[in-house]
Amino acid sequence: MSEFSLLSLNTFGVPLYLGWERLGRLAQLLNRLSVTTICLQEIQQNAYASLFQRILTSYPYHVYVRHNYAPKGGLAIYSRLPADQQHFDVYQDRGTWHSISIADWATYKGMLIVNLQVGGMPVFVVNTHLNANYLGIWHPSNRLSRILHHQVGQINEAVRSLPAESLVILCGDFNFPRNSFLYEELIASNDLLDLLAEDQRPTYRPFPLVPAKWKTSLDYVLVRKPVGVEVHLQADLIGIEDPAAKHPVRRFLTDHNALVVRASWSSDHSS
Repeated sequence: MSEFSLLSLNTFGVPLYLGWERLGRLAQLLNRLSVTTICLQEIQQNAYASLFQRILTSYPYHVYVRHNYAPKGGLAIYSRLPADQQHFDVYQDRGTWHSISIADWATYKGMLIVNLQVGGMPVFVVNTHLNANYLGIWHPSNRLSRILHHQVGQINEAVRSLPAESLVILCGDFNFPRNSFLYEELIASNDLLDLLAEDQRPTYRPFPLVPAKWKTSLDYVLVRKPVGVEVHLQADLIGIEDPAAKHPVRRFLTDHNALVVRASWSSDHSS
């Protein structure tokens, strides 16, 4: 039996070393978890990527693309397995530098894609973080929703290009809820499975005074099964905090919960 597991988490990695100590404690917690691969979003400084790399000793292989001041897309993957292939696809529409989307434009939002070999099967991991919709309006005519729609279209093209015999896991912070047309299009276009679709727990934990509508699911781990292989899947949501800290402020490690998916299949690929 072959097994693969993945954890996806938005780290709230604000820049300018504001999260240095907190992210160090977060990395220590993640290093104790038992998964094959960790996909992180919102790594907003190159030094943070190096920090996780030093502390995640259980995950010796790392993939991120250093850019001007932060990894492209703020994305990084740490794994117990080496990647056979890796590449980064930037979103063609990220908004503009002279708009409310300047942070998304500057961080070079896109997809970090790696190919891992597990038990003779190619496993493609697509880690992503889409533009923020600061207004929280999901109508197709909304200009921020239109940017997200273009990005979903690019994701769909990327997933469709991956071999049908591979296990595909698409994960990250998508910045739109399940009751949006964006989610419906993403799921329908590639036979993707959302194993937590009926789970009512929010993935985003807004700060006090943030409108309650943001206490919802914005993060997903979506799976496309390989053709001709019986794959068993399990998924869960994990609250991330520092249990050793006595003060509530010190317990805070990120404003998102983590998502975990576990897959297993017969090593000879028999159904």
